[in-house]
Amino acid sequence: MTLSSLLSLLPVALATPAEQLSFEVFSAPIELRYGQVYNRLQSPMHLPKEVIDRYATDDRVMAISGFDVEMVRLAADGSETPVKLNDHYLHHYALTLGSASTTDAMLSRAARDPVFARALSGCHAMTRAGVHSFVSELQTRRNDPDLVTFGSASGAEFRHNPQRFAAPYRQVLKRPEIWLPLLHIINTNTRMDGPSDADTPYSPLLECPCTPQRKFNVSAGTIDGKAADPPIQCSAEFAATDNPSCHLATYVGGWRCCEHHMFLVDTDKECSDPECSEKPVDDVRMKFTFFYEDAKPDVRQVEPAACCDVTSVVQGDENIEYDIPVCSEGVPGCVDGLHVVETVQPLAYFDEHPKSPRDSHSGEDLVDLVFAAPHLHVGGIYLELVDAVTNKTLCSVHAGADNTGGIAYGRGSSPGDEKGYLVGLDTCIWDGSTAPRFRRSHPMRTKAVYNASRGHTGVMSLWLMDVAAVAAPDFLV
Repeated sequence: MTLSSLLSLLPVALATPAEQLSFEVFSAPIELRYGQVYNRLQSPMHLPKEVIDRYATDDRVMAISGFDVEMVRLAADGSETPVKLNDHYLHHYALTLGSASTTDAMLSRAARDPVFARALSGCHAMTRAGVHSFVSELQTRRNDPDLVTFGSASGAEFRHNPQRFAAPYRQVLKRPEIWLPLLHIINTNTRMDGPSDADTPYSPLLECPCTPQRKFNVSAGTIDGKAADPPIQCSAEFAATDNPSCHLATYVGGWRCCEHHMFLVDTDKECSDPECSEKPVDDVRMKFTFFYEDAKPDVRQVEPAACCDVTSVVQGDENIEYDIPVCSEGVPGCVDGLHVVETVQPLAYFDEHPKSPRDSHSGEDLVDLVFAAPHLHVGGIYLELVDAVTNKTLCSVHAGADNTGGIAYGRGSSPGDEKGYLVGLDTCIWDGSTAPRFRRSHPMRTKAVYNASRGHTGVMSLWLMDVAAVAAPDFLV
């Protein structure tokens, strides 16, 4: 039964607000030594029994309106203690919820297809393109919404980064049973010897430095004897800026040196052996609180947008990360001590899209833009999303002394206010009366600005967005 036909059978009680419900889930333990990286898709876990039971038959459909994120230590008595970014740094997360059968089918395919497996794991999964492509393939045969994704590259801003959908937009899920978190976390709980706090108030490990243990062979195009994974592939336009992250010969830090169980410290100097076995193993967990309701007939299903990443002008050849060289005369992108990058990309997925080749939509099809989450790293001071046709700003955030511009930097020592860390990024949320409507191929401009008084590696400037398909065109902005 398709989503539209299933929703049409639900009780029509639009005048009665849907009951707001919630549930909590915890990740499996993340066990790391200092300087070590956790970057993997965890094994499938069951959702709470009451959630599974509520949607076990076709008379109800789950409509997820948002979620909250926390990192905690769990004591033996079950009590929780929030974990600070200068203890364990959340680089990014992505979440998948679905039915047991569809989740099993996705993982079975990953077991047979190494390329697809990489799209679901590690840093590859940040774009959500792997899951979206799989869901699009399923929807060519049926329209059951039984696998959805959340998050993506959102990371250190997690405590001040509202993840909500306004009505009537929801993540709709027919039979929720299983969830899988992809987590990228760095143990930063002992500072390296190096610059003083006054010079570098954040751990240098959060920028994923390549250590002497990583073996580069530029002529062979390999790191540690394997092809750079994911490939280093800036678009021609971005590569022309000679950004160090676009070329293996100049690559010094970022996600290719930040994969699962790698160390970001020089283990020859910092440790007694390559596994730093003399250092204690720490244990933290991620906690996610989901908010949901029973779907009403007027619900609008959302899907990931394909835009936006400043390292490309089309989707499919993004590098996702890039470096911020110290600003000096002749450095490309350097303007008055700031590093500025601007690019234009189409908004949503459509047919023959390189990251979703089985997508059934046309570029002319309409979507509503319903959610936009900015993502920057330390040093980021501005990110803007602009309609490239009308030049209208759709969403923007900027840093300021009072932390009210949408970008917040910590000033204290409590969780969510860690001094020197980027701790918050406001999101833009549209409801059914305010959501701007575009064709899927509509061009969007992104402008990103970083403070370039200090160099940074592996930074990102992304818009993590969701759109809702428009079934019957009636108006267009």
